[in-house]
Order: sequence, then C-alpha cells, then structure tokens
Amino acid sequence: MDPMTQGQLKEWFMMLVTFGLLGWIAYLAASMVRRKQKNDMQKALLEKFSSAHDFAEFMQSPAGQKYVMSFADAITSPRNSILNSIRTGFVLMFAGMGCLAGANGGWLIFGWVSFLVGIGFLVSAGVAYFLTKKTDWKSQE
Repeated sequence: MDPMTQGQLKEWFMMLVTFGLLGWIAYLAASMVRRKQKNDMQKALLEKFSSAHDFAEFMQSPAGQKYVMSFADAITSPRNSILNSIRTGFVLMFAGMGCLAGANGGWLIFGWVSFLVGIGFLVSAGVAYFLTKKTDWKSQE
C-alpha cells in the first residue's frame, strides 16, 4: 500500500475514533443528567407521602405496583446487562484500535490492553446471552 494512502487512512481512522469517543462522552453525560432527573423525581414523589400508611396504600394500587416493577426491570433484566457489556466492549475495543493506529511508546500498551479488555467484554456478553437463552432466564414481569 502506498505510504501516503496509509497515512491518510490512519488520519481518518484516528478522526473516526476521536468522534466516537466524543459521542460516547456525550452519551454518558446525557445518561447522568437523565439518571439525576429520574432520581430527583422519585425523591419528590416519596416526599409527597405524609405517612407510611399512605405509602403502603400507594404500593397496593396498580400505579404503585407498576412504579415498583420499573425498578425491578431496570435492575434484574439480563437483556440490559448484556447490552451494557456489548456497548462497553465495542467502545473499549475501538478505543484500543485507535490507540494502536497511532501507536508509539505507552500508547501501544494501552491500545492492546484496551482492545483485549473490550474483546473480553464482548465474549462475556456472548456467554451471558447463550446462558440466558439456554436456562430461559427472564426478567421478573
């Protein structure tokens, strides 16, 4: 391959990795803001109850049960865990590839470690997926 073309490919790849990392950082920031808003809303809802009896009545209602099940789905769903592992694996893998593309010195080691840890996350997600299918685990509904 022509050295000039190879240099251009490296530049494009590094730019793609940079934009990917910036996008990931923006996603994490938006997730943190969304999570903080959700926590504040839940705190405000719980402060509305004047006594434990009022809270117990709310929990007996269909709306209260739906509210509690939304927590259970977010916490116990194998699907969410698997998707998070896949997302983390791809981000680490591509970050490692980006570091390897412009590798010199310590970045080479960081690139390989990040790449291999990303592969580990993807393998872990695959194993979890197949175990979930084989054992027929379902989120509590």
